[in-house]
Amino acid sequence: MFTYWLLLAFLLFCLGDIFSFYEMQKTFWCCSGLFLLFEIVCLCKKYNKEYLFCGLCCFLVLAGGFMTGTAKLETQKRWQKLFGKQIILQGAVEPDSIRKTEQGIGALLAAEYPLHGKVRIFVKTDPKNADLTMRKLRSGRIGLTGVLKEPVFLRNPGTYDGYLFNKIKGIHGNLTVSPAQLHELGEPLPLRFRFTALAQKVRENALVQLHISAGAILPGMVLGGYQGVGPEEADVFRDNGIAHLLAVSGTHVAVLAMILQALVRPAGKKGIIFIQLFLALYALLCGLQPAVLRAVVMACVLLWGRSRKLKADSLRLLLLTGWVLLLANPFWLFDISFQLSFVTTAGLMLAGSKVTAYIPQNLPDWLRTVLGVTLTAQVFSFPFSVFYFHRVSLIGLVSNLLLLPALELAVLLFLSGLCFLFLTSVGGMLCGLLFPFAGDIQPGSGIFAVVVSFPFSVAERLLQGAVAAGKLLAGLPFAAVDVAGWYKVQYFCYLGFMASFFDLGPFSRLSSRQRKRWLGVLFCSFLLINAARYLLPQDLTVHFIDVGQGDAALVRTPAGKNILIDTGGLQGEADISRMVLLPYLRYLGVKQIDALYLSHGDHDHAGGAAGVAARLPVKNVFLGAGAEKSADVQALLKVVEHKANVYRLQKGEQWNVGDCRIVVASASSGTSSAAATETNASSLVLQLFCRGHSLIFTGDADMETEENAMRLLRTADVMKVSHHGSETSSSPHFLDHIKPHFAIISCGKHNRYGHPAQDTLERLAACNIIPLRTDELGAIKVVFGKNNLHWYSYRYHENQF
Repeated sequence: MFTYWLLLAFLLFCLGDIFSFYEMQKTFWCCSGLFLLFEIVCLCKKYNKEYLFCGLCCFLVLAGGFMTGTAKLETQKRWQKLFGKQIILQGAVEPDSIRKTEQGIGALLAAEYPLHGKVRIFVKTDPKNADLTMRKLRSGRIGLTGVLKEPVFLRNPGTYDGYLFNKIKGIHGNLTVSPAQLHELGEPLPLRFRFTALAQKVRENALVQLHISAGAILPGMVLGGYQGVGPEEADVFRDNGIAHLLAVSGTHVAVLAMILQALVRPAGKKGIIFIQLFLALYALLCGLQPAVLRAVVMACVLLWGRSRKLKADSLRLLLLTGWVLLLANPFWLFDISFQLSFVTTAGLMLAGSKVTAYIPQNLPDWLRTVLGVTLTAQVFSFPFSVFYFHRVSLIGLVSNLLLLPALELAVLLFLSGLCFLFLTSVGGMLCGLLFPFAGDIQPGSGIFAVVVSFPFSVAERLLQGAVAAGKLLAGLPFAAVDVAGWYKVQYFCYLGFMASFFDLGPFSRLSSRQRKRWLGVLFCSFLLINAARYLLPQDLTVHFIDVGQGDAALVRTPAGKNILIDTGGLQGEADISRMVLLPYLRYLGVKQIDALYLSHGDHDHAGGAAGVAARLPVKNVFLGAGAEKSADVQALLKVVEHKANVYRLQKGEQWNVGDCRIVVASASSGTSSAAATETNASSLVLQLFCRGHSLIFTGDADMETEENAMRLLRTADVMKVSHHGSETSSSPHFLDHIKPHFAIISCGKHNRYGHPAQDTLERLAACNIIPLRTDELGAIKVVFGKNNLHWYSYRYHENQF
């Protein structure tokens, strides 16, 4: 009974935390009113005092969660008041956050003045001064002077939510400075950051010993994180269902604790204390991540209890550990590592033995245990994979059996190599002191090199084999499948199905026949809701994707066809297809692109085309004049060679895609006074007609190109404004001709070009056209009904996506 009350209290605390995180003050006060009403009823009816006490305790726990989260929000609001102001920051840089680029050095500053919190800083410096700046950032506490800016992120469904991430991690702004605005305060790093710096040094020294591109996986498995891990290797781990290995979890801590127990068993209680101290040190080296803290706290408590021959209730310990962590940081509740760690651990405690019981008895016990643990973890983490990644591995069971032993052995050898590296370094120093006549003895020479390199070399071979096998498995048909975002009711159906199947919670009181009925009802409900997405009639829907300073739009026709018009592009090495387009398409359940149109070859319109085509089938590619000169288009053509039909469009052509007709109103720069090399003037101008509705896409066309296309254009409901709202687009004559109700402007927030131009906005207003901007609204969804249309903003109407 105590466990049930503890679970109820924990859930109420989490509910209060949720109310504060999403700023649902009205909902909290409504719940408070219900508790007050309950107390009044109990007093009037003269119920047992236990009811009064329980109601009061429940309210206090709910209020505790709400107030704890609200305190963090108050700090965030105080930081927001500093946006746009010149401030002086003082604090220390997190050593593992430092990243060097061609333009300068970025890092995360743990500020202590004027407020406590984290700020992303960027020091603009040239390559000559980069090392000096790096030393300053790592030296200790520093001071910076600059203008604090609001963080800017893209807003799209199914993709990385930077605003949510910053809120969880307590990151409150951005600060860009020059080296002259950075100065050292002469104080050392805080103790926690010294451990992080040590871990970073270990990672860097280890990478020197590893000679393969995938070598960064080994430090990642030991210390956590994707630092240095290539996107292809990361995809291999995800598609094989073993991505948890790159985020230090309970598996790592359990293996480490068992090895240490075997080594220090003769030491008795002193050995237990040593293990606890070692695990605490390991948590510090891993950066005090919630999943690591959960595993370390539970392991230390269990070891302490075992040393005193006490038996702990694992579920109670898990709940208390979670409560302690949330008191330390209430917003960890929304961290994916916290969620997966606690949910999978709870699943193993509650249903692990039941899952193992379904595995054939004639298999060896160790194999049944491994299969049971793997299956249980996958079943309980499945909805999280759908919610966060929209991609699920179907070969996780096989991959864990085949790849996990090799990877764990590689990690053990890697750790052995690190120990040898440390010992040989110390040995070299001692030899230098005892035998000065022998000169400098380096750990990288002679017998030292052989001893150090052997475990690293074997670990590399094992890692290479595991990655190669992982690629082979991931390449199998249906190894990993994309899953469209679920409706909220589907998550409840899945939760109820699991509880009924494993006889958990209130379902444990039902008879076998009743549980079977519930299983049938929940399973059928889930399937019907999912089938409705594809079987019910669909309206013409257009998604204007928020790709920053670029263009990308997805047209979903009533006939089920998918038309992608432009693919955006980000500066630097950022891949817009991996960061935005593919997650967005997976979220919507898009399985293939029936037609891909590129208005022209500029990177901000074609940068993600090759990435999309490499991971999603594309049937037809349509290009305008001169587009093939672009490196991005060349990369696309290389990917789709022998896989897709490629067409070079001409002005006046008409193409049917399902039940939609697309008219090419302009396809070359021949009619424009601009030079032939001017890619904007050669942009495609397209008009899409479908069931009485019409949209116009103008790429980056200038006014002259737009007006030359008017002969083939008709009035439209919606127009995508050319060139991100530049002053060179959308002349009054052109706007008066097509008479759109809405004008979509796709541009980046606070972009350096000043888009959209004020003149363009005034021209739209003069024609009574409503502008909808992705920099203000995020992704924009336009739904065309029979006689009307509705638009939704992901920033303000998230539930409509």
